[in-house]
Amino acid sequence: MLYVRRSIGRKLMLAVGVPSLAFSVAGVLWLGRSGALAAIALLAAAMGLTHVLVIRLFVRNPLRRLVAAMKRAQAGDFLHRVPVESDDEIGRLALTYNETLAALTDLNARRVEDALAMDALQRELRVKAEAERRARELSFLVDLGRTLASTLELDPLLRALAERAERGLGLEALQVLLADDATGDLVVRAVRGLDEARLGERVPPGAALPGFDVTRMLQGDELLGVLALRKPAGAPIAADEARLVDSVASLAAMAIANARLHHKMVRLSQSDTLTGAQNRRSLFARLEQELERSRRFEHPMAVALVDVDRFRQYNDALGHAAGDAILKVVAGLLAGAVRKVDVVARYGGEEFAVVLAGADRTAALAAAEKVRTAIEAAALPHPTSEAGRITTSVGVAVFPEDGGDLGALVDAADSALYAAKRAGRNVVRAHEPGMRSHPGRRRDQKLTADADA
Repeated sequence: MLYVRRSIGRKLMLAVGVPSLAFSVAGVLWLGRSGALAAIALLAAAMGLTHVLVIRLFVRNPLRRLVAAMKRAQAGDFLHRVPVESDDEIGRLALTYNETLAALTDLNARRVEDALAMDALQRELRVKAEAERRARELSFLVDLGRTLASTLELDPLLRALAERAERGLGLEALQVLLADDATGDLVVRAVRGLDEARLGERVPPGAALPGFDVTRMLQGDELLGVLALRKPAGAPIAADEARLVDSVASLAAMAIANARLHHKMVRLSQSDTLTGAQNRRSLFARLEQELERSRRFEHPMAVALVDVDRFRQYNDALGHAAGDAILKVVAGLLAGAVRKVDVVARYGGEEFAVVLAGADRTAALAAAEKVRTAIEAAALPHPTSEAGRITTSVGVAVFPEDGGDLGALVDAADSALYAAKRAGRNVVRAHEPGMRSHPGRRRDQKLTADADA
């Protein structure tokens, strides 16, 4: 019996052969009777119907169920299984199909698990890469902040900013431009990857910088300047890079504001509040520096004391406010008449001092005469002066012949100034032997104390 169940062919042979044999025997027995032809026809019909029912039961229906199951699997239903109803080829096919589908289901589950694991790994790698990128950015910003905080001098600060920003941001070129308070222009103050001849170039407000991405440096609502950046091959600044650039600009703005504030405080501490010239303390500090430099390199230097003639009468005639105003004007004229390396300071009252770096007697007298002429040529009205305008008297002393130290040099210049006053004012006099001891001169008793301050 097992031999028949395990084969569709044997089932069909049995299904067809046995009924055929039975019906043949019945037909032969029937032939002996009347109505043989009708019996044979009925026999053939019965055999055919029997064959159809047997094939439908044992072949077509199981195959239909198998095909239906395959279609469900094709539609994505991998959990459906075909009932195994026999041990024949169709039964074994159903069993093999179920096993294959189970294997595919397991494989698909593993693929899903692998895909989920891969997604998790990729997310972890992205998180790790993002963390590493942020760590690098933070380290760069900390290093940049430390560098910018290491100096309060603006030019070194801007050079350090340009160098660190170019390297840290991976730039091809960089410009640092600061806003000019007077004109609003942007002035190039530091560059990387560009010709340094561009330093000092001016860009009008609102003008574009072709080829550069521009990020503003702000202190509140005040524009301090801009960073002009260019990536290699002109690549655009990505969103995450833009955030880093904004952080760099914020650090730079803070450092620039601090440097400017420091410069302002230093300038205020060194400047005379009325005239804007250097004050007396700054004057003596600069004199000490120039004297030390002259001693070291064995070259001369000079100091000139400038006094506004008949300033007391000017004050009496026009009032102290007018006197203060005229001192401001005189200080400006003095600054415009000397070299940039020279220093103009308010010595006290209506007296100014000019430190003439590296000047010998001839150069010092020429500089003093230029100062005197500049004040006279300005034609500032003086209501009680014989000349009808503001004039000055100037005394000059030269290191080392007129004085070997600060006190002696300034005292020599003061004695020369007194000689210019005696000579009728509006003249220049250089120190000569005997001027210090003139009986009418009152030596500045505060000189030594101020020089030591």
